[in-house]
Amino acid sequence: MAEDGAVTLYNNSAITDAKKNPFSIKAGLAQMLRGGTIFEVTSVQQAKIAEEAGACSIIVSEPGLRQGIRRMPDPSLIKEIKRAVSIPLMARARVGHFVEAQILEAIGVDYIDESELLALADEDNFINKHNFRCPFICGCRNLGEALRRVREGAAMIRTQGELLGQGNVAETVKNVRNVMKEVRVLNNMDEDEVFAFAKKIAAPYDLVAQVKQMGRLPVVQFAAGGIVTPADAALMMQLGL
Repeated sequence: MAEDGAVTLYNNSAITDAKKNPFSIKAGLAQMLRGGTIFEVTSVQQAKIAEEAGACSIIVSEPGLRQGIRRMPDPSLIKEIKRAVSIPLMARARVGHFVEAQILEAIGVDYIDESELLALADEDNFINKHNFRCPFICGCRNLGEALRRVREGAAMIRTQGELLGQGNVAETVKNVRNVMKEVRVLNNMDEDEVFAFAKKIAAPYDLVAQVKQMGRLPVVQFAAGGIVTPADAALMMQLGL
């Protein structure tokens, strides 16, 4: 390990800067959140309540609905909350806005959510998440979308269900079932069929083959959108998350 705390790289050709963590480290950090609950907070007081309630992590959002374009949270709010709690902290950046991600990493967030709930900064390109030390979270609605985000460097996948931030749990359930169904279909395929399936869902073949071997996504998966009660959380877990 270098003197500045950076992790020395192993055999990962996608990452060339020795100051950046390899994907295995990022995925390992995400594993720490498996089976836990992530609370969304908008103030220091809410963050403290979430920590006392047993949240494994918190995600910081702007208080109320911001008029116009929705961007990353105020860095000063993130710093205040980070000083007040000891659990991991997440914050959202706009899809494709790598400078917002650079700011969030610089102020010390533990995870960055490249979120479709915010305004799009780039309609065609997601952030190259291999260029960051911080683990990234990305949303998906199906298996192909999930694996494309993993190829870009996402260490955690969020099965999305929110429509414009309204929290539609029915949409979340539909997308969770869709991902799980595609994984089951893949598990029952012959090896010769995997190539065609990877092409059909527009996902990298090596990741598709890995999903077939593991029987699940190669990174931690959780769900978000309208999950507000313990029963909602239990529903997601019994659906396979």
